[in-house]
Amino acid sequence: MSPSGKHAHNGPIPLLIAVAATPAERLRLAELVEGIAPVLLVSDLDELRRLLSPAESTGN
Repeated sequence: MSPSGKHAHNGPIPLLIAVAATPAERLRLAELVEGIAPVLLVSDLDELRRLLSPAESTGN
């Protein structure tokens, strides 16, 4: 750790992606990984696919 108490970022920052069906499960996962890494919590794989896929062009 650096003197300021924060990690030095010399490379890519890890991202945890988790899929949990219920809000209670997502909250529990968020609490478990708090402070470890940025986290993306989604309700299902379809939601994750929508977030990761490129935006569709509108043709305007």
